[in-house]
Amino acid sequence: MAQQCSAVAADTKVETPEGSMTIKAVAGNAIAVMTRSADGHHIFRLMKHVEKTAEQQPVLKFTLENGRSFRLAPEQIVFKAGMIESRAGELTVGDALEPAFSFPAGYVYRDDQGSERTSAGAVAVTKIEPGGAADLYRLAVNQTGTFFLSAGVLCKADGD
Repeated sequence: MAQQCSAVAADTKVETPEGSMTIKAVAGNAIAVMTRSADGHHIFRLMKHVEKTAEQQPVLKFTLENGRSFRLAPEQIVFKAGMIESRAGELTVGDALEPAFSFPAGYVYRDDQGSERTSAGAVAVTKIEPGGAADLYRLAVNQTGTFFLSAGVLCKADGD
């Protein structure tokens, strides 16, 4: 494999055709995972080489404006809005991340409380805090080299 860029906490979930599954649960198996094609369509591609690379390493916990959260090691690469690569440890509160689903940028909608909002076409980080320790996993994804966390954030996988 090429340089390692994935470092996902064991309890972090990814989207599969069978539903949301922890990375630990799919370790050692080749399984489809939700990803994004080069033209921006959501597709499933084979996730493979899912293996534990470290035990009980420090991770960060990220909370998003949609209320979802996930844990990653600082070296995991995530995509900021516009498909800009960033290591998780370099993210800051307010950063806009590439979402699995969102209204297009500029779209005006009403939230659950009836307030009018304008979509940024991304999902913002609202909190970053130490996330304790976790076993870390790496993985590869056929064709796209990316995968979605169940929290709705696009991440980079290792090379094949």
